[in-house]
Amino acid sequence: MKKFKILIIVIMISITTIFSEDIGKFYIKTFDSDKMINYNKINIKIFGYLKKYLETGYSGYLKSANELRVTYNTELAIVEKKVFDTMSSINHQTTIEPIKRFEELKIRYPESLLIKSLLLEFEYSQWLITGDPKLAKIILNKIKDIENIMGEAPFTVYYKANFLYKSNIYGDKKEAYNIIKKGVLEFPDNKKIVETFLIISSQLKKEKEDKEIFEKIARIYLKEPENKENILLLIAKYFFEIGNKDFAKEILTERILSNSRNAGILFLTYELLGDYADTNIQKMNYYQKALKYKSESSRVMSKWALSMLKVDREKYKTLARIALNKAVTLDANISEEAKKALSDLRTEVKIEVFLNYVLPIILFIIISISILIYYEKRKERKEKDFLLKVSKEGEDNE
Repeated sequence: MKKFKILIIVIMISITTIFSEDIGKFYIKTFDSDKMINYNKINIKIFGYLKKYLETGYSGYLKSANELRVTYNTELAIVEKKVFDTMSSINHQTTIEPIKRFEELKIRYPESLLIKSLLLEFEYSQWLITGDPKLAKIILNKIKDIENIMGEAPFTVYYKANFLYKSNIYGDKKEAYNIIKKGVLEFPDNKKIVETFLIISSQLKKEKEDKEIFEKIARIYLKEPENKENILLLIAKYFFEIGNKDFAKEILTERILSNSRNAGILFLTYELLGDYADTNIQKMNYYQKALKYKSESSRVMSKWALSMLKVDREKYKTLARIALNKAVTLDANISEEAKKALSDLRTEVKIEVFLNYVLPIILFIIISISILIYYEKRKERKEKDFLLKVSKEGEDNE
């Protein structure tokens, strides 16, 4: 009997251990769905699957979460069940309905960090769409509220930095960069923090200023099994700019060109390869490939035209002029170099048209008129001579 009681206690402790972790706190500290999926606590694992489902829309994650819920449903806390029910039933592509549903849950469970964090995320997504200043104020206050409870954590660093970077009213790009820079040094293994740092530092041109940090973080990111293609472009551009062309090309060719089907990404990849190509003919070919994915880009069309002129002006000047004419039609603010090239080409065309078409016509007209004048004068002279002759003969007869 005593052994049986001990066994029961051990089982209860084991069950408690499996579900003892607070999901909200764990999520704010971890801020990584993949890590949550691989964690040994069932409630956190279920949340990880549901979060991944909302992030990707892939139904396989929802299926995995539901299978675990069937097995362990009786062991879940009531608030967890409510949150999981909501997460599994909302449309991952919308924000208004999830906000409404989680606001209702927040009324019932006002102290739940899990509900607070999820509500903040959907409100942030809605704010990105609408730019609502009232919602912006709410978001800022909620970030501070969670920060007061949890301190600096990947979740709060991510949303605070992004909010300050993107907000027109409350924004402070310099502060956003300082926050994410500090965050990436403190949480270098958090993928979302790393990606945000790489984006903000690149857009603010800070990658040269903090070269050592940027390069270190970039190389860590490249070791991840999955990378975002837009961030790979930023990293490749950085390595091009510091002169490490071979490594930059390797990133673009092996990680993007060999895998991507995204026309926008492929367009930018070929443009970047063209920008840093060694020869003008390589530039011309890369820009031409880029235009296959976005034919209405005045920027790349201008670059393509200029590279053609540098390869063989006489051979490509007509095609280059057509391209530049189209580019300036699409966007009048093309580069000064492109404007000058187009002006020169138009002048050449005018001269050629004048020499080949207008001038011959003018000469023909001048010659024709000259001939007419000549014959007219000759005729007049003959008539005059004839009249003089007749007059003289008349005088002689008298």
